[in-house]
Amino acid sequence: MEEIVLKGQLRQGSGSADARRVRGEGWTTGNLYGHGEKNVDFLVSQYELNRLVHEGHHLLHLDFGAVKDVGIMKELQFDTYGDKITHVDFVRVSLDEVIETQVEVRAIGNAKGVASGGTLDIIRHEVPVRGKARDLPEHVDLEVDGLGLGDAIRAKDVKLPAGVEILLTPEDAIIVVHAPVIEQPPAAATDVVPPVVGTEPPKPDAK
Repeated sequence: MEEIVLKGQLRQGSGSADARRVRGEGWTTGNLYGHGEKNVDFLVSQYELNRLVHEGHHLLHLDFGAVKDVGIMKELQFDTYGDKITHVDFVRVSLDEVIETQVEVRAIGNAKGVASGGTLDIIRHEVPVRGKARDLPEHVDLEVDGLGLGDAIRAKDVKLPAGVEILLTPEDAIIVVHAPVIEQPPAAATDVVPPVVGTEPPKPDAK
């Protein structure tokens, strides 16, 4: 596991008014808990936290000055517009602890089926895995160059470090190349005019 560090500082204030103030200064509030230890309130850079989240990092080494620990992201809270992380919760973990988490999936290469008109569909952008925290990969890279129309990469095809398992059934699809949809031409309209149902014209009077 790559050691990714998130630095911050211990939070001195409390309450919603203080939270609004620090968020206005570019901080995100957070809480670290678990393992029967005392909860820790902290502040981290909004920019730095957003960057790590977008890169798919979940398990982080935390450095808050007087407090240093390892934690896994448990919950993120966003603002009304869903653009900014306003709060983050971490759960403490030991590097030798067996945990379950989600790992980002990255498609590497260019599927040959796409050149034939197909569509590459990443069905699962993250996959659930279980293993010791120190052994978990930050992401799973899947080579898609060889995928033709109708081909798929399934859970059984994913290679993980020793001691790490994927928590999916072997046939679960992760990436699929869909064949192009061929639209059928509309049915041709017929020129048959339906008979008109009516009364026969009156016969002329006999002379």
